[in-house]
Parts: sequence; structure tokens; C-alpha cells
Amino acid sequence: MVKKILSIVLWVVTGAAIIVLFAFARKGYLENPLKGIHLTVERNQAIGFVENDSIIAKARAICGMERQANISEIDMMKLRRMLNDNPWIDKSSVYVDLNDTLRITATEYEPALRVYNLEGRSVYLTHEGVIIPSSPRYTPHLIIASGNYGFATPRNNGNIADSLYLNSGLAEALAIAESISKDQFLKEHIGQIYRNTDNEYEVIVNNLPIQVIVGDTCAVDNKLHRLKVLLEKYQGTTELEGYKTMSLKYKNQIVCTKK
Repeated sequence: MVKKILSIVLWVVTGAAIIVLFAFARKGYLENPLKGIHLTVERNQAIGFVENDSIIAKARAICGMERQANISEIDMMKLRRMLNDNPWIDKSSVYVDLNDTLRITATEYEPALRVYNLEGRSVYLTHEGVIIPSSPRYTPHLIIASGNYGFATPRNNGNIADSLYLNSGLAEALAIAESISKDQFLKEHIGQIYRNTDNEYEVIVNNLPIQVIVGDTCAVDNKLHRLKVLLEKYQGTTELEGYKTMSLKYKNQIVCTKK
């Protein structure tokens, strides 16, 4: 019994000593000045919307690096707000490692479509329907949507599901763009999505001066597949040059009108 009691006492004393040592080590760690900031931006290309130097400069100011502020003085909430307020950052994480370095990881939104409104201003849509602003820093090569799209460009982020964008045409344009992106042939041959004054959708086929009318987004995959079959059949010929319009609106057929 005495042996058991002594063993328990030894474990309690050892545990208390470890806690005290940890507390002293943590206190010393928090009193260290920050040595540096490392930013990792996750994206699918070498450059993007997020400006690394700007993020690091803002982080340095928040952390008080110029006055060599202690790690304990870092306002982590303010850092997170700064990252969350960046309209091109989808998600982020921030922490200080054991080498006294602030580690920031930011995942950039991936744009799927660029849309121009009636005033000529543009926004990008992600695959999930998030609306992000355009930037003079980076212009990705994407399908363009233009025409009768009525929406105000947001200062920060929006979403095509918001009531503000209910009749803007953004959701429909994204649906058509997503359908095009699933097929390499269509991606190579369709450059724009146009919304006309009747709020019907058209696609502009590269190097083919024909008005291709999709109509609405009902059965859009089927409509675009029919277009693909036609383009593949007459690729490299002048057969389609005599037509003015090509409508995909009707089930299982393509209706063309001559010039």
C-alpha cells in the first residue's frame, strides 16, 4: 500500500513539474519578438488576384514588427479579419510556429467565368457561384459572358443565389459555362456567352459568324452536344457559312436559317 501511495505521489509531482516547466517555456516563447512572416497562397497558377507583398505588409503592421512587438501582442483576430476582408481569398489559416515565424496560408478563389454588365463593368464567378471582383493585377483566360446582364458590381463578394442577383442572368450564364467546360472540344470552340434583349442565351463560336441560340438553360448539356456534333461534322468545310442563325431551342433538332 505504501509503495502504491509513493508511486502516485511521484506521478503527481512529476506532472506538476512538467506543467510548471511548460508554463515557463510558454511565457518565454510569448515574450519573443516575431522573427518573420511566411505567406503561402494556394492557387492553380503561378500568379493570381492575391498580391503577396500587400498581405505581408498588412500583417507586419498588425504584428508590430517595426517596433519588435512580442508574440503575445499579436492580434490574431485582426489578422484573420484582414484575410477574410480580401475578396479574392476563399479561406485562410494563421499561426505562429516554434521558430517565432508567423505562418499564413490563403486559398485563392478559382474563377470559372467573367461576366460584363450593361455598363461594361465585370465580375468573376467561381464554380460554386461566388461573385468576386475583377482586378487589374490578373486577367485569367476564361469564357466571357456579355450582353443583357443587369447587376451592380459588388465591393466585396456576393453569390448568384442572393436575391439581389435573381434576374441578373448570372446563374444561367454560369450553368452554360460549366456545361462547356466539361467538354474539351466545346472549350476550344466557344469563346463567349451572350444574353440578348429577350433574355435568351447565345454562344459565340470562334471563327463562325453565325448567331447560335441556346435559349434558356433547360437541357443545356443536350443542346451543346448537338452543337458539338454539327461542328465536328462540318469542321474544315464551308458548309455552315451560308447560314445566318442556328437555334438549339427545339428538342432533338437544330433549326437553321439561311442568309
